[in-house]
Amino acid sequence: MRTRLWKTGLLESRWFSICLFLLLQCPMCIWAESLPNLLPGTLTILPQDGRQLYFEAIDAAKSEIRIEICVLEDPQILAHVQAALGRGVRVRAIVDRGKYLALAPERENLAQYLTGAGGQLHLSNPMFPRSFPKIILVDADLLVYGSACLDETTFLQYRDFATANTDPEILAELHRLFENDWTYSAAAGEEPAAFNPTSPISGRDLLISPVNGAERLVRFYQSAKRTLDVYTELLGNLTLESELAAAVKRGVRVRLIAPVEVNGGTPDVQQLQIDSLTALATAGVDVHVSGPDESAQLPYMHARAAVIDGTIAYLGSISLSPDSITFNREMGIISRQPSIVGGLEAQFRSDYQMRTKVWIPTIR
Repeated sequence: MRTRLWKTGLLESRWFSICLFLLLQCPMCIWAESLPNLLPGTLTILPQDGRQLYFEAIDAAKSEIRIEICVLEDPQILAHVQAALGRGVRVRAIVDRGKYLALAPERENLAQYLTGAGGQLHLSNPMFPRSFPKIILVDADLLVYGSACLDETTFLQYRDFATANTDPEILAELHRLFENDWTYSAAAGEEPAAFNPTSPISGRDLLISPVNGAERLVRFYQSAKRTLDVYTELLGNLTLESELAAAVKRGVRVRLIAPVEVNGGTPDVQQLQIDSLTALATAGVDVHVSGPDESAQLPYMHARAAVIDGTIAYLGSISLSPDSITFNREMGIISRQPSIVGGLEAQFRSDYQMRTKVWIPTIR
C-alpha cells in the first residue's frame, strides 16, 4: 500500500513538473482562456472587433512595451498605456514625424497619457517620408501587428486587421529593428540623426521597407497559381501593380479592394488612385472600391493584406503606394496559419460582395 501511494505521489509530482515546464515554455498558454485575443492565429477585424486585442496586450505587459507606429492617438488605448506606466512598465514609442506634427489631438494625447506619465516618445527619422509600421512589442515574447493605426477613427469606420505573434525569430528581429530605429530617431524638438540604417533581416516571412519589402512582396504575388485577393488603401506603385497585371495574364483571378477616394490625400494622390484603379481594371483585375461614404457598416478600406490560393496570406503596413516599399519604414509578415488565411479570405469575400462596388471608370 505504501509503495502504491509512493508511486502515485511520484507520478503526481512528475505530472506537476511537466505541466509547470510546459507553462514556462509557453507563456501564451497561460493567457489562452483569459486573454483569447493574444493567441497566435486569432484575427482581429476592425472596426467590429474593437480595441480588446490592444487592451489585452498592453495590460499583459510586465516589464516593457515598445511601439513603432504611424499614429498613436486613441485615448482609450493610451489610458491602458498610462496604467502600464503606473505599475512600473517601461514604455517607449516611435511615431511618424509628419503625422505627429500635423495632428494636434495626437500631440495632446501623447503628452497627457504617455510622456506626462513617464513614458518616452521619439519622432521617426525624417529620411523616411512616412514611418508606418504597426508594431507593438510586449516584454520579450509578444508582438501585436497589422494594418491599423491607433486613432479613434480606425475603431469607428476603418477596415483593418491585427493579430498577435509569438514566433521567436520574428520577435528577435523586430526587437533589433525597434532598438535600431530608436537610436536613429529623436524626441520632439531634438535633432534626429542624419541617417537611419536598418538592422539585419534574415527571416523569410518578414518584410521590412525600404530594405526587402519590394522583393518579397513581388515574389509573394508571383507565387499565385489560381487566386490573388488584395486589400490596399493606396495605389500608384507600378512595380507592384505590374505583378497584379502579370498574374491576370498567366490565368490567375486577381481581385482588388481599395477606396475610391483617399482620406486626407492631396489632389495628386487622388488622381494617382483613379489612374491606377482604371489601369488595373483595364488589365483584367476585378476591381472593387469603397466609398466615398463611410460608416461602421460600410468602412473605409484602409487594410493592407492579401491572400494567395487560399493558403498563404500577407498582413502588415505595406500598401501599393509609390513610397511604401521604396522609401518608407514599413513592416509586414507572410503567414501560413489557416486561421489567419481563412479569416482574411472570408472577410475579403464579404467585403467584395457586400460592402464595395465594381469600379467602372466610364461612369465617373
